[in-house]
Amino acid sequence: MHTGTLILWDVDATLLTTGGIGGQVMRSAMAQVFGEMGARERTFFSGKTDRQIIHEAFPNITPEALAMQLDRFRAVYVTEFERRRADLEAHARPLAGAVDVLRHLHGRVVQAPLTGNIAPIARLKLELVGLLPFVDASIGGYGDDHHDRAQLLPVAVERATRHYQRLFRTQDVIIVGDTPNDIRCGRFSGARTVAVATGPYSLEELQAHEPDALLPDLADLPAVLHALFGTAPLP
Repeated sequence: MHTGTLILWDVDATLLTTGGIGGQVMRSAMAQVFGEMGARERTFFSGKTDRQIIHEAFPNITPEALAMQLDRFRAVYVTEFERRRADLEAHARPLAGAVDVLRHLHGRVVQAPLTGNIAPIARLKLELVGLLPFVDASIGGYGDDHHDRAQLLPVAVERATRHYQRLFRTQDVIIVGDTPNDIRCGRFSGARTVAVATGPYSLEELQAHEPDALLPDLADLPAVLHALFGTAPLP
């Protein structure tokens, strides 16, 4: 494997969709652990970590109280996911081009999730749509690592460095995601950031946040490779 480059992929609305079922599952898990939450705009969940979503949905819960209930939330969330597996299998699918891109890059670079999902849910979603074999889910950054998405990139880099026993420099890391928070995450650490307009934000809205590259989706493999690697030789 060529381990010189680390590509960190957002999961929901970048690589896959659960057809809205994933959001229902999380809301059910939150209700069981923290109480009912009110109606929210579509973008409320977008680009945020699960911990941040809980903080904002239940502002009266202190960070210390949330940390104490995180293990219970994780267990309830996974149980609810498995209970709804038939619905998820019926509605979940990889987004256009995701399978081809991840398969093409598999074995050429290191690929891992960087997602607001807690780690077990990220793995279950990727497994559900057949993408798990192409990414290293033993590394990456997840919504149970930190409430601030920007802090997940250093976590992911540290895990990759330890696992592959090589230092990944800032210029070795590429972030791919569909929200302004993904762009902010990459820019915070100086990584190359590629935005895709496959979520609730338009090309124009994403462009306003100045990603290094911008795509309508992942369907055009040569365009995706150019966005990822710029003028460098394509793997």
